[in-house]
Amino acid sequence: MGIIFLILWIGPCSIGTINLLTESDNYDRGLSYLIGSAETSKLTNRLIGIGIIAFFPFIFFASLYYEQKKRGEFLFKRQSRKKDNRKEEALRKKYQKEWEKRKKERRKIFERNKMMLESGPHKKLVERFVATNRSAWPNTDKLKQLLQSKGFDFKYTELDSIINEEKQRQEYEKFKRTFEDDDLNDLRDYIVIFLDSYGEHYGEQIDFFIRLLKEQKIDFNKDEIENHIQNIIKEIELEKYEKQLFHL
Repeated sequence: MGIIFLILWIGPCSIGTINLLTESDNYDRGLSYLIGSAETSKLTNRLIGIGIIAFFPFIFFASLYYEQKKRGEFLFKRQSRKKDNRKEEALRKKYQKEWEKRKKERRKIFERNKMMLESGPHKKLVERFVATNRSAWPNTDKLKQLLQSKGFDFKYTELDSIINEEKQRQEYEKFKRTFEDDDLNDLRDYIVIFLDSYGEHYGEQIDFFIRLLKEQKIDFNKDEIENHIQNIIKEIELEKYEKQLFHL
């Protein structure tokens, strides 16, 4: 900024001096005579005026420089920064594309290994692991090593997914057995058995119940199943109350 100020100040002063010398009758006598003459006062006044005029552009450019510096953006760097941003964006997209490609390939490998596991005799290893481990976070290290020895190299997250699916399957099979020993004909019969088995905690098994109704091809409206259950709860309560009246 100091260089800019010197250019803005000295340049006009030099031009003003030359013009003054040209206009003066003392041009041929040299600058030393001019300085010692009465023209000195005139020259000084003009230089001061030119300096004051040149000071305002200096203030303008100084303010502009300060704002650009504060934002971290300079006029002469703006183009290079845009280029850098484009390069960074291109690299980010490249790495993102490569990561998605590797993820997709790994997913294919996982699905293939999972299908082979579920269709082969080693599926029983996972079944027995789930049946004998009822803790919320079972230790899967040994199972992972065992499956690896059978040719199934699953990551921990992939193995957790397989275990959770097997847990859901076993829990649903247990849920289904609740309805096997009864002669059920319609939606009301299923709801009564459902409430007898799970009582006020029926909401925890509502997804299994809806799944069972679909498998049994029971006619029902999924959006209204809660209303049906509540209506039957009221009916059961009234029946109980009626019996109590006659046994007081």
